[in-house]
Amino acid sequence: MGVIKILDESVSNIIAAGEVVENPASMIKEILENSLDAGSTNIRVQVKNSGRDVTVSDNGTGMSKEDLLLCIERHATSKIFNKEDIFNLYTYGFRGEALASIASVSKIRISSKKESDDLGSEIKALAGKVTKFSPVSVNHGTEIEIKDLFYNTPARLKFLRKKSTEYSKIKETVLKESLANPNVGLSLEIEGRELLKTSGKGIQNTILELFGRNVLKNLKEFPMGFLGNMEISRSSKDHIHTYVNGRYVKSQILEKAIMDGYYTKLTKGKYPFAIIFLEIDPKEIDVNVHPSKKIVKFSEGSLVYNRVFSEIEKAIGKDEDIVSPEMTFHERKKDVENLLDLDDFKGIIDKRVSTPEKAEEKDHPKKENYQKDSLNFREEVIKTEEMRLPGERNIPPQKESVSMEEKKTVHNLVKEEEMVYHKSNIPEGKSEALDKSPETKEMFRVIGQFMNSYILVERNETLEIYDQHIVQERVLYETLKKKHFSREVAMQNLLVPLKLQLSYEEKNIVFDNLEIFGEFGFEIEDFGDDEVLVRGVPVFDFRTSIENTFRFMLEELKNETGVKDFRERIIVSMSCRNSIKAGEKLSYDEMELLIERLHEVGKYTCPHGRPIILKITLEELEKNFKRR
Repeated sequence: MGVIKILDESVSNIIAAGEVVENPASMIKEILENSLDAGSTNIRVQVKNSGRDVTVSDNGTGMSKEDLLLCIERHATSKIFNKEDIFNLYTYGFRGEALASIASVSKIRISSKKESDDLGSEIKALAGKVTKFSPVSVNHGTEIEIKDLFYNTPARLKFLRKKSTEYSKIKETVLKESLANPNVGLSLEIEGRELLKTSGKGIQNTILELFGRNVLKNLKEFPMGFLGNMEISRSSKDHIHTYVNGRYVKSQILEKAIMDGYYTKLTKGKYPFAIIFLEIDPKEIDVNVHPSKKIVKFSEGSLVYNRVFSEIEKAIGKDEDIVSPEMTFHERKKDVENLLDLDDFKGIIDKRVSTPEKAEEKDHPKKENYQKDSLNFREEVIKTEEMRLPGERNIPPQKESVSMEEKKTVHNLVKEEEMVYHKSNIPEGKSEALDKSPETKEMFRVIGQFMNSYILVERNETLEIYDQHIVQERVLYETLKKKHFSREVAMQNLLVPLKLQLSYEEKNIVFDNLEIFGEFGFEIEDFGDDEVLVRGVPVFDFRTSIENTFRFMLEELKNETGVKDFRERIIVSMSCRNSIKAGEKLSYDEMELLIERLHEVGKYTCPHGRPIILKITLEELEKNFKRR
């Protein structure tokens, strides 16, 4: 006699419930999505008893009595009719398993009414079996009440987390559904307390209601959603919200595209706050990978990656507001500290379709004023320098620890860089900045240097503070990266070759990677035993010495995880180690040239993600000087 048997329906339902209803949060997600598929504009979720008792009511299309009797049967659905429909989905649900799975592990009551019917209907079921069916007088829409979730599956009940954890997951689930449906009013009550509520009046109102005004003020809207600046970066990926065709999904491809789009704009260990809505042909995506429908597969993953990455890079690639924090001086306030100032969001609240309020344009000082002030400032600097004693001129506080090699001025360093790395069709000594017409050059006025480390600049009625080390680090990084990957790094021969002593292992690594060293401008020759000769080096100002740079590259090759990653790390390191340091005094011309080069590059973080500019607005200053 055979040993294979068909499982009893009650057993198979419980198995299916284990896939669909992992916890109370996943159950609420399934019910919410049914309400949304039914065209609801208002949905209310009430939760008690660690999520085991839940009521969800909506104002959707409702169900007839025939549909109500079928809705808790397995594979009963109104969303699809044949296999082709699975690959052309425009609804959240399609399996026809959610309500059947929920009903099989709980005590459920469902009441529903279509707008065209005089009376609604109500059913009650226990462990998936209907125990009562009756007409009832209700408003159009559907209400589902679940009691004692997992009452008949003690093992599942045993693995529920503590109450606070389950409630946190439920809140997160409702929040994600609210973001995906900003024109639907959603509310969540836990133990009689309203924890979340959206008005259904557009995406910006929804963001404000879910995350608060600080998040909304620090988001930039772009064609695919919203991107947060450095002020609201997070320590985990939990605030990267990705949606495909309105469905919240977890996708490594999308996460990588977002993180790569923010490359060099975030410090180590930080992740962006981002809300991404990707619209794609349903035929190009498979949502039938897992019963939870959170995991998706793209038929053309690389195209999806490139599309998202390029949009993000276009949106924030040269947007300094994303990475340049604006400094504010907070006064102590009592009782009103946590209240929203609704004037800040005039034009956003209570609009059916929300659009960001366009900032009022301000009159900027004319360019000739900048030039005039700059000349006056230079004259004052010269006079001041002439009045100083010889021993007092241009001696920064930390200069004692700076080597003779590091005493090269920024002006000479930039000239070397321009001579070697600029395109061949640009005349020697002439930078790209000089080719720009006065109308296209960035308008700014250098005020001076603070503590020989920070450059003070006036621009657009804002006082800006630049970290001089990071400014040049970013400029060098962009130049080196461009020239290296286009294979334009120039090399010069040393009059006296540099002899280095290496271990047996290090020497093997060097000669296994001669091509990579060559790409960075190093020419290396075997000198026998444990020595090598460095005959050629890149044309570059080696502030940390040629040997240190060479040995750093060697160390990176020992721990190589990929040639591309290695090259990027080398470029970042060479830029950092060969930039001016804090404590180095700069002339006015050197500061002006640095700031000009930075604005040509248009990137406002160092390669490690730290911000280059801090801003203090005129309005903020006037407020604190009691002028306003």
